Amino acid sequence: MTLVWTRVDQKLIHGQIAVAWVPHLSIDAVVVGDSDAADDPWVQKVMTMGLPPEVTETRFVAPAGLADLLAGGEWASRRVLVIFKDIDGVMEAVRGGLRLTRLNLGNQAARPGGLGGGRRLTDAFYVSDRDVAGLAELSGLGLEVQVQAVPAEKAVAWKP
Repeated sequence: MTLVWTRVDQKLIHGQIAVAWVPHLSIDAVVVGDSDAADDPWVQKVMTMGLPPEVTETRFVAPAGLADLLAGGEWASRRVLVIFKDIDGVMEAVRGGLRLTRLNLGNQAARPGGLGGGRRLTDAFYVSDRDVAGLAELSGLGLEVQVQAVPAEKAVAWKP
């Protein structure tokens, strides 16, 4: 398996993924690491409707189960994009054994007064103190973190 791109995107699968990232990275498999989406067949159906035909495999799984899923032989020849809803999902997957080298921060709306907080990294990505702590921990594990909504934008490295 070639884990081509790992992204945090509150919207999970949407236009930026289908129209920009999938063709740019020649993706043929998308894996969503989100417990809520993994438990909701309707959400899964809606999300996969807009994916291009090049994506021949889509899976929805709880973040803790990602390492086991992607270790399977069926993924050996795949170019995989993994999408998380939030930093907590990434943390759960890493604690569950998923090995990552790079993380793209795509979209996360401001949630004033809530878990997401409202500290702006870019026009499309906001973080809470909890998110910053998680990113610092991931960075400390050697993970390269960058902020970039679409391939046409310049990637900006995030440092704790």
